[in-house]
Amino acid sequence: MKIVPYDPKYKNDFIELNKRWITEMFAIEPEDIRELSNIEPALATGGQIFFAVDDGDTVLACCMIAPRTDGDWEILKFAARGMYTGTGAGSACLNACMDYARERKLERVLIVSNHKCEQAVRLYRKFGFKEIPVNKQKFPFEQANIAFEQSFN
Repeated sequence: MKIVPYDPKYKNDFIELNKRWITEMFAIEPEDIRELSNIEPALATGGQIFFAVDDGDTVLACCMIAPRTDGDWEILKFAARGMYTGTGAGSACLNACMDYARERKLERVLIVSNHKCEQAVRLYRKFGFKEIPVNKQKFPFEQANIAFEQSFN
């Protein structure tokens, strides 16, 4: 397995992996569609997507970090093929995003999730994210009921 930055050849994998896990646990919301339809603009403003790919170039996991219009940065659209397989692909992608944030000298990174995503919540805590109140104006997802912040100062 290797971690690679965004390449357009993986765009459909990114979209499909994220749609699959969202529909397995919840329902696609307008904000999901907006984010998945605006990959290139997010990348153009400094964002990045990291992919864990195997030796056959199959995407195992992906994770995006991107700036928000309010100046904050967020980890968003984080998914793995066959969620919770224990391959470490998801952790490796999240780690690549956190390294990217440190390299950019970001103040903090946010994540919004749902308590139902137990493994993801556990992973965020393992990575040192601290729970913060969910701001529904900032995170307009129906299913969002937990938010996290990682500060780098």
